[in-house]
Amino acid sequence: MKKIGIALGVVLLLLVVAVAAGPFWFGMQMENAYTEMVQQMSANSTAAFTTKRYERGWLSSSAETTIQMPRVPFGFRLTSEIEHGPIAINRILQGELQLKPALAFVNTRISMVAKKGAGSDLAKAFIKQGSVIKADTVVSFNGDADTKVNVPASLNKGKSGSNSFNWRGLTGSIRLRDGGRSINIDLRSPSVTMSLEESGKVAIKTISFRSDTRAGTGGMMFGNSTLQIGKFELGDDVEISGLRLSSTSKPAGKNLNTTVKYRVKGIKVGERTYGPGRMTLVVRKLDIKTLRQYEKKVSQISKRTLPQEQASMMVAAETMKLFAKLSKNAPEIEISNLSFNSGEGELTGTAKLVLDGSNADVGQNLMLLVTALQGSAKFSIPPSMVKAILAPQIRQDIEAYKKKGLLTSREAAQLTPSVMAKIVDQAYPSYLSRNSFTKHLIPAGSHYKISASFLRGRVLVNNKPLKQPLFGLAM
Repeated sequence: MKKIGIALGVVLLLLVVAVAAGPFWFGMQMENAYTEMVQQMSANSTAAFTTKRYERGWLSSSAETTIQMPRVPFGFRLTSEIEHGPIAINRILQGELQLKPALAFVNTRISMVAKKGAGSDLAKAFIKQGSVIKADTVVSFNGDADTKVNVPASLNKGKSGSNSFNWRGLTGSIRLRDGGRSINIDLRSPSVTMSLEESGKVAIKTISFRSDTRAGTGGMMFGNSTLQIGKFELGDDVEISGLRLSSTSKPAGKNLNTTVKYRVKGIKVGERTYGPGRMTLVVRKLDIKTLRQYEKKVSQISKRTLPQEQASMMVAAETMKLFAKLSKNAPEIEISNLSFNSGEGELTGTAKLVLDGSNADVGQNLMLLVTALQGSAKFSIPPSMVKAILAPQIRQDIEAYKKKGLLTSREAAQLTPSVMAKIVDQAYPSYLSRNSFTKHLIPAGSHYKISASFLRGRVLVNNKPLKQPLFGLAM
């Protein structure tokens, strides 16, 4: 019995030591994971991530990290309280049902910090009174992390009171898997409203963003993302509803292919309603290695304390090199499934542009790069859109007639919106030849059509050389 008692005592002692030492060991693992995460994010971003402090205790730790972005009037301060695993004792004591063991449980508060010369009055007020972002993260033993994000609603006003920023908050989740190589994001916000003295009111309502990506060839992230906006209001006259942008990026050998789809339910301008509309944009054969090299160089430039003009020139030079290197693969951009209902007809069309520098060193100068471009496009345009292009010039001419006294006071008084619309309907055919774009339109049934091609710096419109700019007014 004595030996059994001693054995039980030893086992109990080992258990006590294990329970006591466990949080300390998990704390060391979490510190290593935190440091590695900050280093990776700083290396893969134009922003500078800096850990100001990391204080590790026995049961918990605390950390502070700053994020500074180039040419942005503010940065971010991340303050984290880290409870070591395997059990979230503090959370349980506070009434949370958090019984699943984990490496660590992290509460992070993210606040904006103004830089010198923060910008406008509204920007300063937004930074000062901006909501603190709350992030609640559970880090699993294998390094996976599940974060719940919450941004409280906030209302910020400038000193004059005429400028305001009203954000009704944001909620969502971010999930990291496989050491951050797999990222899933789901964020939602009821609305954001800005009232600006110079440009009026802008409101974005029912916003959602979803993304599911995974690191692949060359460390680049591939996958799907979708941004949806229920309604976008610009002043009292413009309203866009049912806006949806979705993108898919996939590796194709050593290249990147990306497809972006645009959808809109309707656009209201004044009393007129347009839509629905859609368009698909496909980018093919972008060399992944070249893109990653460009990202790293731009990131290095952004993190240097250079004058803005010098940094911009350096980025422009790197961009020129990027296009030259990418052209060796003959990448292409294609627009398809273009359709937009004008209410009185449908706009349709296709376009394709190829940058083919496979047989020349196009990086020597800009003109060689231009000659490497080749493409074609064709569109079918309803009369209502042609009228919309010409209407400003027709109205401008009528105003000129009024100023010259060519219209009587009675005739001028009769120029109501409905009368002006009738005048545009009657006059626009005679204006077709006066506009450097519409003069190329060819009647085709109930629509107008136009085609264009570009090869070695030469532009053809409807198979004829273009002798002047395509847009503008030709008198």
